[in-house]
Amino acid sequence: MNERDLQVLEQYPFTVNASWRTRGAFLLDTSAGRLLIREFSGSAYKLLKEQELLQHLKDCGYLVDRMEPDKEGRLSSVYREYDRFVVKESLDGRECDTRSESEILKAASLLAGMHKDLRGFCEVTEEDRLRLAGADAVEELGRHNRELRKIYGFIRRKNRKNEFESAYLACYPDMVEEAQQIERRLRESSYERLRERALLEGHFCHGEYIHHNILVAGGQMGVINFEKFALDVQVNDLYLFLRKILEKQNYDFRLGSRILKAYEQVRPLDGEEREYLSIRMQYPEKFWKLANYYYNTNKAWIPGKHMEKLEKFLSQKEKRVSFSREILYNKSNKNTEFGR
Repeated sequence: MNERDLQVLEQYPFTVNASWRTRGAFLLDTSAGRLLIREFSGSAYKLLKEQELLQHLKDCGYLVDRMEPDKEGRLSSVYREYDRFVVKESLDGRECDTRSESEILKAASLLAGMHKDLRGFCEVTEEDRLRLAGADAVEELGRHNRELRKIYGFIRRKNRKNEFESAYLACYPDMVEEAQQIERRLRESSYERLRERALLEGHFCHGEYIHHNILVAGGQMGVINFEKFALDVQVNDLYLFLRKILEKQNYDFRLGSRILKAYEQVRPLDGEEREYLSIRMQYPEKFWKLANYYYNTNKAWIPGKHMEKLEKFLSQKEKRVSFSREILYNKSNKNTEFGR
């Protein structure tokens, strides 16, 4: 989008006083307040359901970024026949500080509250289950493992190998054995029953609940960017949040247990959810992400930071596996923490 494309805003019932670029979008100072416009490439069906979800959360008292309809009541506007845009509310605030334990715990509690309020908030149709369902985790891990084997074969065939490629070959046997073991555990677990229940009962997830999408301002916390929301096992949100935070905090055992405790004080996990969370936490996701990034970008040049991330991931393995086992065998509640 460029400056002249802001003409699309003529379709909206407000006037624009000023605009400036931000990451992947334009911020707008308008007669209706601070808004944001960005390109849109999703489905109109999912967009309507997202707005319904956001309105429900707002009615429950959450700070979220709803869409602003145009003059015709449409949530996405077409410009020049092929470009589509959405206008959203722009919440004030900075990103959640991953070094602040108080903010991390508040974010965990906020997630649990949203999960409670997003269970069965609307009637779920068969079409919703077909079009809004999240990815099947068993299929996802199976695909990841096939990709790891494919990348291994590609690197082995290379005559000259850079530092990252040599490191990948060296740790591949242990990592792929662990990845395949976790895939088998997931297939043999109660996950499919858990997922079926989520689809039938209407459990909705944010889809990308990470610190970038959690804003803090004036003692309040808001959540943005629900574009990846899905009808799915809500533990997926907790898993992603936990993994992202703990990777940055070197799998701090105490912090991890406190995050789970903060979540469970609002919405306790049942046995099947705890089993699933433990399995997902043990899977070497970061190893797959680094390998996938390598394979799908310029393989002749890998930044030093990429190698640093691999080394950090390998150094955290023991703590990651230990924490995942604690999730399964030591339940947190209001009065206890892991290991106590």
